[in-house]
Amino acid sequence: MRIASEGKVKISVPEGVFCNPEMELCRDISSLCVGAIGGKLSVIDAMCASGIRGLRYKKENSNVKSLALSDMSRKAAAAARKNAKANKVKCKVANADARELLRKGRGKFDFAELDPFGSPVPFLYDAANSFEGMEGGYISATATDMAVLCGASHAACLKNYGAAPLNSEFCHENAVRILIGKVALTCAPFNLSSEPIYTISHRHYVKCIFRLENGADGAVEAVKKIGFVSYCPSCCWRAAERLPLGKKCPECGHQLMHGGPLWLGRLWDGKILERMIALNAERGYPKAKMAEKMLRAQLAESKVEAYGYYDLHVLARKLKGKIASMDDALEKLRAAGFAAERTHFCPTAIRTDAPHKEISRMVKGK
Repeated sequence: MRIASEGKVKISVPEGVFCNPEMELCRDISSLCVGAIGGKLSVIDAMCASGIRGLRYKKENSNVKSLALSDMSRKAAAAARKNAKANKVKCKVANADARELLRKGRGKFDFAELDPFGSPVPFLYDAANSFEGMEGGYISATATDMAVLCGASHAACLKNYGAAPLNSEFCHENAVRILIGKVALTCAPFNLSSEPIYTISHRHYVKCIFRLENGADGAVEAVKKIGFVSYCPSCCWRAAERLPLGKKCPECGHQLMHGGPLWLGRLWDGKILERMIALNAERGYPKAKMAEKMLRAQLAESKVEAYGYYDLHVLARKLKGKIASMDDALEKLRAAGFAAERTHFCPTAIRTDAPHKEISRMVKGK
């Protein structure tokens, strides 16, 4: 038996019940996002394991009016029930398949937490179906199948997500965009638009939290934000459009690679990020400084309208010469009138709306 204290909860984790301490920052940030959403939420943590995530949502956020926990494992469901009682959290706990519970719970939940081992894709259809006929709601989806989403397992990505990945220097952004695109395409037939309000790529996972709204027109508009990225592995040129752009790179003539379909729209809601930063300052989490650094980086890059990021180390190899420092590259790009920021996806990369030729010219060292 292991005892874990995190946020405002203290739980018991018996042998055979999963609780990953490395996901504490993810749970911190997710709880901040739940609080930043506001309103009154009925939350289901559909694969709760020890129950730590759902219990934190309820304990730390006054806008969570009700909580349901579920797990296929009888042992996990029993642990979650015990932990809920120990933390004085009133909630329903079920030993059930998440998909079955979501189907039976149509119209009951405003916020569906999908945090499986691996891909959330098998649960997306039933999650979207559970919101049919409602004004809207939220889906929070975590994916840990990074080899699939980042391009190391190309066939598995085609099979699971219906998308071709790119094993490029900005593969982690492609990963979240493939996941977001899959959610949008799954929700649309239910007349639901899905827009990411928060996105994170960290360590072994990506996580996206979506706002859903009922309406056929909105669902169509969401699907219109799905397209393809064309990428040159020789010079790092890239472009994101509704359809793939030809066979040859317009900059160097090399054969292009194409990824998608995937999401081309925004990855964050700036107002949600600002509220999360404010809440983080109030809560005193042990990892509060790390969370603030992450959130402020995301707020800055959310203001740059550009697809992908440029890894300066990769550019140095492609340009076969010295490269400017991160600060010098940012300064040059901003001085030329372009938006440019660091990205949380990669510590050696920048996000900028500058054309590829300008980026290649300005990041060269002296």
